[in-house]
Amino acid sequence: MDTVTCLRERRTCRSFLPKTIPPELLNDVLTDGIWAPSASNQQPWHFHVIEGAALQNLNQAVKKAHKEQRKGYDPSKGKTIPACYVERTKKLFKGIRPFIAQLGDGHASFIESGSFCFYNAPTVLLITMHRNLPETRYLDIGMAAQNIMLSAHARGLGSCAIALTLMYADAIQTSLNLSEDTLPALFISIGYPDKDFAVNQFRSGREDKETLITRHA
Repeated sequence: MDTVTCLRERRTCRSFLPKTIPPELLNDVLTDGIWAPSASNQQPWHFHVIEGAALQNLNQAVKKAHKEQRKGYDPSKGKTIPACYVERTKKLFKGIRPFIAQLGDGHASFIESGSFCFYNAPTVLLITMHRNLPETRYLDIGMAAQNIMLSAHARGLGSCAIALTLMYADAIQTSLNLSEDTLPALFISIGYPDKDFAVNQFRSGREDKETLITRHA
């Protein structure tokens, strides 16, 4: 797959087939992640591959934390986020709602509940960094994550970046036995996409590029 096609065709996958990713294929994807650029070549990322019993334990820990704490995500809460970004979130949910509706009743909170179980992916990657690094290193984490998701798409896999689950960082730290100086930065669910799943047919749109670009000459 050429680079431009991969960039333009990649989409978020929210349902996966119960099929294990071959170790050599997953290793190739992780290698592509490692080759992401980073400031001063610090390579601040660390990739945790979570599968099998460890993934089941993580799922249970996150679900338990959510049941007890009931934290929720509302981009307009407190009205601290500029309205244009809140509107883009609303546009996303308006677009995906008809696809979720095809799943039947009880899926109104599909995005939230799906995030807390990583959409039942067979493999979940957690990217972490050292807690003492500056917040600007999140840019490096993002570039590594993009490499991973593009590499996965080019190799016939699906992926979904998940940050919502990080609300329960304590449960994550305990479940994975992470050290105190390890900061969870981003989850990526990865696996073979279920192409017949209704929500996987949805692809979010983008704003007109002229609203996102200011040209200086």
